[in-house]
Amino acid sequence: MQQVRDDFDRIASLTAQETEAREIYSDYLLRHVPVDCNHLLEIGCGFGIFARLVAKRAQHVTAIDLSPQMLEVARKRAAGYSNLEFLLGDFLQLQLPVESYDCVVTLATLHHLPAGEALRKMKTMLRPGGVLIVHDLLDSTGIFDLALGLVRIPVNMAVRFWQKGRLRARPEVRRAWAEHGKHESYLRVKDVEAMRDEHLPGGHVQTHFLWRYTIVWHKPGKR
Repeated sequence: MQQVRDDFDRIASLTAQETEAREIYSDYLLRHVPVDCNHLLEIGCGFGIFARLVAKRAQHVTAIDLSPQMLEVARKRAAGYSNLEFLLGDFLQLQLPVESYDCVVTLATLHHLPAGEALRKMKTMLRPGGVLIVHDLLDSTGIFDLALGLVRIPVNMAVRFWQKGRLRARPEVRRAWAEHGKHESYLRVKDVEAMRDEHLPGGHVQTHFLWRYTIVWHKPGKR
């Protein structure tokens, strides 16, 4: 995890002054957060963009990240959010209260963790009846995906221009992400479904146009 921490510290130092860009599927994800959410846990919060969004509807939000640089920026941007708490550390190593959260959310983070171990721990964090939302990147190396990439890439660039006013990230930022990407591996749709069947039976899998998937799982029982 040290490599991941170092990568995101570097990315944070390069992008902290840039215009924020919301996860384009934020509205979709927010729809799955319980309306009466008392306590929500976000794993891998980065600059805290989603944590701040969800803090407007949850009574209390705990947001975890591995990168000190990311959290330094997140805390500054969350000034005034009295119901938002940030924790620095490796989710798998942190001692967190079990069955204490109405919702657990992880965005673009699961692929950095041993999936089985991480999902088992996330499930123990949830109260009975709670909701787990996993949102992550899909592998795009298949022939069909490469063909779709001819459409997806310009759409992705258009989204970036709309959010940040430029078609591409600065060269030094692209290099930092490329270096980080050397250590990355993503799931194919069939692997996501297999992971769901093994660890989150009954969960709903939704694939998205821009190389993303979401699993929404409800823990048995009533809150």
